[in-house]
Amino acid sequence: MKLHRTLLFLLVLFVSLAAIAVPCAAYGPVAGGSFSNPDIAAVSSHFESIRNDQNELYTFFLAMPKGGDLHNHLTGAVWPEDTIDIAARHGIWVDPATGMLYANNTVPGLVPVSAAYDNTTLYLNLVDDWSMRDYPANTGSGRVWFFKTFSLIGPAKNYMGEMIADLRDRNAQDNVMYVETMLHVPGTSGQVQQIEARVNWTGDMAVTRQNLLDAGLRDLCRQNAERLAAYDAQSRELASPAGKNVTVRYQYEAVRLMPRKDVYTDLVQAFETANQSPLIAGVNFVGEEDTYYSRTDYKLHMAMIGYLHSVYPNVKIALHAGEQTLDLVPPEDLRFHIADAIETAHASRIGHGVDIMHEDNAEKIMAEMKDLDIPVEIQLTSNDQILHVTGPDHPVGAYISHGVPVVLGTDDPGVERTDLTEQYVLLAIQHPEVSYAQIRAIDRNSIVYSFQPEPEKEAMLGQLDENLAGFEHTMAAEHSAPVFSIFSGTPVPA
Repeated sequence: MKLHRTLLFLLVLFVSLAAIAVPCAAYGPVAGGSFSNPDIAAVSSHFESIRNDQNELYTFFLAMPKGGDLHNHLTGAVWPEDTIDIAARHGIWVDPATGMLYANNTVPGLVPVSAAYDNTTLYLNLVDDWSMRDYPANTGSGRVWFFKTFSLIGPAKNYMGEMIADLRDRNAQDNVMYVETMLHVPGTSGQVQQIEARVNWTGDMAVTRQNLLDAGLRDLCRQNAERLAAYDAQSRELASPAGKNVTVRYQYEAVRLMPRKDVYTDLVQAFETANQSPLIAGVNFVGEEDTYYSRTDYKLHMAMIGYLHSVYPNVKIALHAGEQTLDLVPPEDLRFHIADAIETAHASRIGHGVDIMHEDNAEKIMAEMKDLDIPVEIQLTSNDQILHVTGPDHPVGAYISHGVPVVLGTDDPGVERTDLTEQYVLLAIQHPEVSYAQIRAIDRNSIVYSFQPEPEKEAMLGQLDENLAGFEHTMAAEHSAPVFSIFSGTPVPA
């Protein structure tokens, strides 16, 4: 009997040691951290156990260190409640019937925005007018409601430093380290129109660019860079201590919704301003792809960007492409937008890319994106609200299965009433085939594919790896199964 007990003891000891040793040998160290990959295995197990529980997932992903939000529009990132505060601080007026802001009391029926603090109905109506709250019950067409919100808050956009401070603070609360936000320095449209009026559009991009710069656009772009630097500095002064630690860089946007001369002028302004400002990480092209000029001039627009890329080779390019469906455009418009953005305009990142499976040679395009290391920026809430593409109908799974790098973004989190944490929650719930290891890689991609200079990128990636390792070590300690003592039979900490 004593021999049997001894053998049993040795057997239990061997199994216990094997259970501890094998994961360490099998997984190796975590990149950038001091903890070992059994932590990742334990976190993966916990993640799978909660992946159908939206509340548990939100808690999980809120705690998870997140690298960056690479697809973010500044004016759409500010929550309506914060826009009310900005407008009230600066004496802006509002039409209660429409939610339209006015810089001065120039229209009958206006009231100060500050009146909303004492008028619950007005306050709630403004939040509804300026966001997708209660979508879809109270908003009809998500796309129409979404785009109309931006035309209502014009005067508040002049206080860009306060908007950027709000962006910093909210991303700090969301455990995000880095944001690339799209913007256009306000207050210059009149000057641009005067410059453009002095220049003819002949179709010669080189001549037109030079004429625009010589007519005053170069100096205006220098002023854009100086004003953006002032807004950025103000935002760091106004931000909370945590918000000051969020790194913000900018993508200068051009709008595709106008006649070709206007669009080209806007593109030249974007590239020239980016070339003059160290704060601007790249340029982007914004506006609905289904409007008349967006559709009919799409190939010309890509050629314009391709030419400007040859002039400004150091300016990074991210492009909205493929943000459309058959509900919005004829089938032929779905066949080439992503391919042209990559092959003609030299985009380094593709925003949205929802129509990828409708493109000619979709498999070839995804293979090209994989080989050229061109990521797709996925915005799940936005694609649901604006395009009604969600769940298994969303192509994010196709991109992942074809080896295309993926990053998650918020698009317009203030208008859409979301955050980056929720994008991870939606990915986990709607795409159960995506593992924690893949989500972890997507998180790291948000720094790997950022438009930061390489030294800053490497330092931030190292910090993210260290933060992720610490998160996983803590999470593993909290959720690993207890190890039972072979001597007493009682559980001991894992």
